[in-house]
Amino acid sequence: MILRTLFALLIALLPIGSWAQETPADPAATVSSTEAVQALLNVLQDEQARTALIERLQADETAAEPAAEAAPPPALAQQVAESTASAGREVISELARVWQQLMQSVSLVSQLWSGGTHQAEAIQLVMTIFTTIVIGLVMIRIANAIAGRHSPPPTAGFWLRMRATLIVTLLRACGIALSWAVGYALASFVFSRTGSPSASQTLYLNAFLMFGMVRVVLRAINSPEADTEPTLSVLAPGAQAVIYRNLTMVSGIVIQGLLFIVPLTRIWLGFAAVRPMRTLIATIAAIAAIIAIRRMSKALHLARGDRLTGNERDAGSAVASGVQHAWQRAWPVLTLIYIAYSWFIAVTRPALIESVVLRGTIYMVIAVFILLIGMRLLRSATNVNVKLPELLVTVSPALGRRTNAVVMVLAWIAAAFLILFAISVALSGWGWVETNMLYDPTMQAVIWRVLSAVLIALFATVIWAVVDGWIEYKLANGIAGQAATNRTKTLLSLFRNGFTIALVIVATMITLSQIGINIAPLLAGAGVIGLAIGFGAQKLVQDVITGVFIQLENAINVGDVVAAGGVSGGVERVNIRTVRLRALDGSVYIVPFSSVDTVQNMTRDFGAHLAEIGVAYDTDVDVAKAALNEAYDRLMKDPELSTYVTQPLEMQGVIAFGDNAVVIRCRVMTLPGKHWPVGRRFNELVKQVFDERGIEIPFPQRTLHISTEASKAISMSSAAPAIEGTLAKSVEDTK
Repeated sequence: MILRTLFALLIALLPIGSWAQETPADPAATVSSTEAVQALLNVLQDEQARTALIERLQADETAAEPAAEAAPPPALAQQVAESTASAGREVISELARVWQQLMQSVSLVSQLWSGGTHQAEAIQLVMTIFTTIVIGLVMIRIANAIAGRHSPPPTAGFWLRMRATLIVTLLRACGIALSWAVGYALASFVFSRTGSPSASQTLYLNAFLMFGMVRVVLRAINSPEADTEPTLSVLAPGAQAVIYRNLTMVSGIVIQGLLFIVPLTRIWLGFAAVRPMRTLIATIAAIAAIIAIRRMSKALHLARGDRLTGNERDAGSAVASGVQHAWQRAWPVLTLIYIAYSWFIAVTRPALIESVVLRGTIYMVIAVFILLIGMRLLRSATNVNVKLPELLVTVSPALGRRTNAVVMVLAWIAAAFLILFAISVALSGWGWVETNMLYDPTMQAVIWRVLSAVLIALFATVIWAVVDGWIEYKLANGIAGQAATNRTKTLLSLFRNGFTIALVIVATMITLSQIGINIAPLLAGAGVIGLAIGFGAQKLVQDVITGVFIQLENAINVGDVVAAGGVSGGVERVNIRTVRLRALDGSVYIVPFSSVDTVQNMTRDFGAHLAEIGVAYDTDVDVAKAALNEAYDRLMKDPELSTYVTQPLEMQGVIAFGDNAVVIRCRVMTLPGKHWPVGRRFNELVKQVFDERGIEIPFPQRTLHISTEASKAISMSSAAPAIEGTLAKSVEDTK
C-alpha cells in the first residue's frame, strides 16, 4: 500500500497526460464536412425548416436545464478517489511493464557477456579495462603516498585542512586523468588495428574517467582513511569509510551502467535491448542505494553516539550540533524519495534522465558539498583564534577577544548563507526554483540591501570593539602613564554606556534604512516618545540632568563613601540617573539624583579623626593632654596604621565645660577613608593610657546639697525613712 501511494505521488509530479492515447473515432459515424455544410445551408434557407430548428433548440435547452440542476458536480472526496484509482491503475500497468523488461534483461546479459559477433572487440575491451584499472590503482597509490606526507594533523584548523584536502584532491584527479590518457593511448595504438579506439573502448574510457572523478570528489568529502589523510567531513573515520564505500558502489553501478553498459548494449544487441537493460541497471542501482542508506544511517548513528558519550561535546557549538542532528534525521527520508523518483523516471521516462535526474544529481552533489563546508564552518566557528599584531594587543588587550567574537559571528553568518545556498542549489537542480532568480532585478536589489545591512552592522561592531577595548585599556592602565582615578573610571564607564547606546541606535536606524524600511515614522515616533517622557516623566529628566552636573562637578565617584538622599554608604555604581550605595550592614540603597540635595563625601582628599574626650573637673588639663599625646605616640608605633597618618597630632585644647566633664579635643589627620580604622585604634589607646594614669572619664551624675536646718528637720520627722528612700531612688534613677 505504501509503495502504491508513493508511485501515485511520483506520477502526480510527472506530465502523465502524455501517456493517454486518443481513442480513434468510428469510421461509420464520420460524415463528410461538405455534406454537413450543404445540409445546414438548406435548413437555413427554408423559412419553415429554420423556424422548426429554432423551436427544437429552445426545447432541448429547456429540457437540459432541469437535468443540469439535478446532476450536481462530484464531491471532492469522489474526485480524489477517482484520481487515486486512475493513478493506481497506471502504476500497476507500469510495474507490469517493468517486470516484463526485467525478465527480458536476463537473457540480454548473457548475450552481452558472450559478445556474440563482437568477440574480437570484446577481447580488446577486456584488455583496455584491465590495463586501465591497473594503471589507475598505481596512480592512486602514488597520489595517496604524496598526500600522506603532507597531510596536516587531525587537530589542525579548518582552513589548513581544507587547503590540504584541495591539494590531495587535485593530485588524485591528475592521477585519474593520467590513467585515462594512458588507457586511451593503449586502446588507440596497442589494442586497436585502426589507430583509434573502438566505440566500446571509448564508452568504457569515458565512464572510467567520470567514475574516477566522482570517486575523487567522494574521497575529498568522506575518506576511507580519514585518520591519515585530510577530509572535509567531521565524522569519525569508521563512519567516513562506510559512507565512501557505499557511495562508490552506487555511483559505480549508475555511471558504468548508464554510460558504458547501456550504450554498449545498443551497439552490440540493437535498440530494442536498451530499455530492458536500462531498467535492470536502474533497479540494481536502486536496491544498492537502499542498502547503502541503511548502512550509512547505522554508521552515522553509532558515530553520533560515540561523540556524545566522549569528550568531543565542546568541539562545536550547540547550534552546529542541532543542525547536524536535524540533517541526520532528514537525509535518509530525502534520499529514499530521491532514489524512488530517479528510478521511476529511469524506467518510465528514460528521455528525462539527462534533463531531470542527471541534472538534479549533479546539483545535489554540489549542494551536499557546499552543505558540508557550511556545517564544518559552523562547528569551527567557536574555535576561532585570530592573531593580532603585538602593538594592537599591547594597546588593547581585550581587542583580541572581541575580534574573535566578531569573526565567530561572521563565520556563523557565512555558514548559514552556505547552508541556505546549498538548499537553493538542490531545489534549482530539480527545477523547483528558477535558476535565473539571481538575474532578477528585484532579487538583486534584495541581496544588495541585505549585504549593505550586514556590512553596516559589521562596521558598527568593529567600532564598538575598538572603542570598548580602548576604554578597558585605560581603565586598567590609566591615562598618560598614571593610574586611573575613581573619577576617570566613573567617567569612562559612563562614556562607554552612552557610546554603546548611541551606536546601537544609529546603526539600527541605518541598517533598517538599508533593508528598505522607512525610518521616518520611527524618528517621528521617537520624537513623540521624547515629548511624552519630557512631560510625563519630569522626575526622570531631573534625575538625568542632576546626575550630569554631579558628574561634572566630581561630587561622587565609585569607591567613595558618601551620604546622599538621607542615606550613607560606599559607592558601588554610578550611572547617569542613580547612584548605588552599600551601607555598613550590607544593605543596598539605589538613590536617584533628583532626591539628592546635598552630597557628603567622606573620602575626598584626606580624612580626619576628631576626638573629643571628657575628663573630670578635678583632673589637671596638662596631664590629660600628656595622656592624649602618649596615646598618639603608641598609635604611631603601629606599623600598619602609622602609614595612614599624614600629620602630627593636632591638639586643640579645652573646647567646652560640660555638666559632668571638661571636653578636650584633638585631631588626627589621615589618608582618605583611613580615619575610621585610625580613630578606632586611637580611642582604644586613649582608654588604656587614662586607666594607667588614673584619669577618670566621668559619666553623667547629679549632686544634691541640703542645708543643716532641713537635714535636722528631716531626721526628726516621722517621715524620714520615706524621704530617704525617695532620695535614694531619685539618685539611682539619675545614675
